Amino acid sequence: MRSCPTYVGANRLVKNLVGVLIFVACIGWLGAHILGGSLYLSWATGIDMTVAKLFIALAFTIYVVIGGYTAVVWTDTIQAVVLFFGFILMALGAVHYIGGWNNLYQGLDPAVLTPFAVDKLGALPALSLAVVVGVGVLATPSFRQRIYSGKDVATVRRSFVISGVLYLFFAALPAIIGMAAHVIDPGLDNNNFAFPFVAATVLPAGLALVVLIAGLSATMSSASSDAIAGVSIMLRDLYILVTGRMPTEEKTIAYSRIALITVIGLALAFALTSNDIITYITRMISTVMSGMFVCALLGRYWQRYNWQGAIATLVGASVASFAVILNADWNAYWGNPCIPSVLVAALSGTVISLLTPANKVSPEEALRLLTEEREQMETAGLRPAPKSGATKTA
Repeated sequence: MRSCPTYVGANRLVKNLVGVLIFVACIGWLGAHILGGSLYLSWATGIDMTVAKLFIALAFTIYVVIGGYTAVVWTDTIQAVVLFFGFILMALGAVHYIGGWNNLYQGLDPAVLTPFAVDKLGALPALSLAVVVGVGVLATPSFRQRIYSGKDVATVRRSFVISGVLYLFFAALPAIIGMAAHVIDPGLDNNNFAFPFVAATVLPAGLALVVLIAGLSATMSSASSDAIAGVSIMLRDLYILVTGRMPTEEKTIAYSRIALITVIGLALAFALTSNDIITYITRMISTVMSGMFVCALLGRYWQRYNWQGAIATLVGASVASFAVILNADWNAYWGNPCIPSVLVAALSGTVISLLTPANKVSPEEALRLLTEEREQMETAGLRPAPKSGATKTA
């Protein structure tokens, strides 16, 4: 599976910039999970949102540091099962509570039932919401591949298909639950509380507790993976960027735990900037991941694309996103910054590539160069650190 640097001649500047953006993306997603978990905790206990975020971040830290990466793999599997069954029970229970599917549709604003809710949101904001979901899904594998592996390319592709089908099925459940929450209480003050509200309203107390645990399980499961990805990138990309080599074998575990605390601390800082999960995610995807999405597409399907164009793509996407975020009128017009970010990224990458020399290195050769470079750094990192007072020889 290839990434942006393999399409532009294994350029080190692109590689480093992509590493930084992927690291920020991991922190951004982890921040989203901290925010989501704090919404559950705040609703269930009544504590302040900021306090809830601190509790969730502390729980992530203890959860991964004490359990280790092996524990995360096993608990991810268990939590995935709890998540699916919990949300299925909640969706079916909500529909039954309101008297069936007909009552679900009749209790909604007709404008919401139009394709992509165009009549409710407006054509451009509705399209922007669909685009930002697509960009997030398509760009995420660029850093998920850092922590997952498969025996061959066919296995990885098959796993993507299976995951996509499950994702498509699961995506319907939150929509059903959200619509049911509106029918039950059209005046619900905070839409972010729809899931725990429905669970507490339509299900018996014991079952509601199981479903709320499922929600928190979803947060913990996804967050642990993002935390691991962030640590991996910090040690395999950012550490190499600063030192020029991998950390020594005897220091890897200690550095990993320090990196984990750093990653969760930064994610908490991100989460403290917002209490609206949808706004947070759309802005994060638009700013950090739109450029990687466009970079991968242009590199895959346009041979003329070069490293100068890749830099323009990555920088242009973030600049365009910030421009829309900082302008209230533009943000209201587009709905979120994703479409302008993608358009500016594609245009700037295309123009700069045409104005600069073509890339001469094939993706296969670039992949070989990157692999050799990483193997050399890993070999250097596995060598024992020189003892105090020892001298080096040529």
